[in-house]
Amino acid sequence: MARRARRGADSKVIAAIIVIILIIAGAAIYLGKKGGQQTTTGGGGQYVTIKIGALLPLTGDLQSYGQRASAAIEYAVQEMNDYLAQHNASFRLELVVENTETKPDIAVQKMNTLVAQGVKFVVGPMTSAEVKKVKQIADQNKVLVISPSSTAIELAIPGDYIYRFCPADDVQSKVIGKLAEDLGIKAVVIVNRADTWGQGLMNATKNVLESKGVEVYKVHPYDPEAKPFSQIASDLNNEVQELVNEYGRDKVAVVAISFGEIADLFQIAQNYPILSQVLWIGSDGTAKLDEITTNPDAADFAVKTLFINPIFSPAPTSVADKVAQYVKQKTGSEPDAYALAAHDAVVAIALAIMQAPQDYLNNPDKLVDFVKQKIPEIVSSDEFAKLSATGKFTLNEAGDRATADYDLWIVQEQNGQYQWVKVGTYYGNEQKIEWITLPNGKTFPELFAERFGSA
Repeated sequence: MARRARRGADSKVIAAIIVIILIIAGAAIYLGKKGGQQTTTGGGGQYVTIKIGALLPLTGDLQSYGQRASAAIEYAVQEMNDYLAQHNASFRLELVVENTETKPDIAVQKMNTLVAQGVKFVVGPMTSAEVKKVKQIADQNKVLVISPSSTAIELAIPGDYIYRFCPADDVQSKVIGKLAEDLGIKAVVIVNRADTWGQGLMNATKNVLESKGVEVYKVHPYDPEAKPFSQIASDLNNEVQELVNEYGRDKVAVVAISFGEIADLFQIAQNYPILSQVLWIGSDGTAKLDEITTNPDAADFAVKTLFINPIFSPAPTSVADKVAQYVKQKTGSEPDAYALAAHDAVVAIALAIMQAPQDYLNNPDKLVDFVKQKIPEIVSSDEFAKLSATGKFTLNEAGDRATADYDLWIVQEQNGQYQWVKVGTYYGNEQKIEWITLPNGKTFPELFAERFGSA
């Protein structure tokens, strides 16, 4: 009887211990999940999982940009988790990707989805219109947003929770102005998206062109949802003809500030002969877009007009080559500069978290504020230079990439396929363009003179 009593007592003690263990474990899981973070025990020991959100246009007008950025971020998370394990860090990264469809209202919905999950770090969105929409949510909820590609000047705001790992459009407008100056352009017509980015770049470009003595004859802002390109093409036909009559074909250009919908404009514009007889200048919104090269009519129009597009050009690194291999395997195309900047946003976040006090890992607001303050120091560090795809750089007081060079790209037909070809580089510090000699032995200015030279 005594033995049985002891056994019964022992069983009750064991049961009580198990219950206590389960309660403690449950509390640990709850606390670990609080703020979108979870404590996990794995092969590398116990660590906290930090969620990295990605707001990307996987469909819509910038889907090829979004898909490349998604692959680059995925690669960055994998590589940084390996790095964290090697350095015995007490946290790991987990990627959560949301498709914004290149629509600002959808970006807001998806941002709220991430906030509800406790996500405190977001890479993206890619367009300035989307960033403008999510900015208030980020500031109110202390969510650090790093956009790899938003360039609108009006979003250059010191002290907010938005960083941009690309230069603002006050730089890009100078590239377009220098291009027009070097080619001897005397008059332009501008077509632009009537959104935050399109209006901002249009105004900056207009000011730069006029300061160089270039006549901005007409401006056609358009609703990117309505896409009234039939009317715009008809108006362009009349306006470009008037300018050509006055200045000559080699002195007139159309500046198109657009996204992937430009393929629709090109298909309509090809019905007006004069529109393919002058230079078209694009922007970083259309540079290297698959939506152009995979559309035969749009690609042919781009070839005829020597459609030339600037996009910011980070310094080449060995990491960029590895990212390029991964992105090419996942998407079938080479990464653009914004995909590389998206990769580097993950690197910067991880390196900053590594320097945070240990107890901050379970205090999301303290952690995000620490990382926010640390990012400018991180991106200019030697360790970041080793791990990044765009090299180390400085941020200005608004949290944007301070300076940049820009590559210039056109579409050419090669072996029956349309491809993007780099034709030159604009060097920001010197404010000059250096042209590349193409395989046919000619530079872009020589192609321009041949194509549009006055009879």
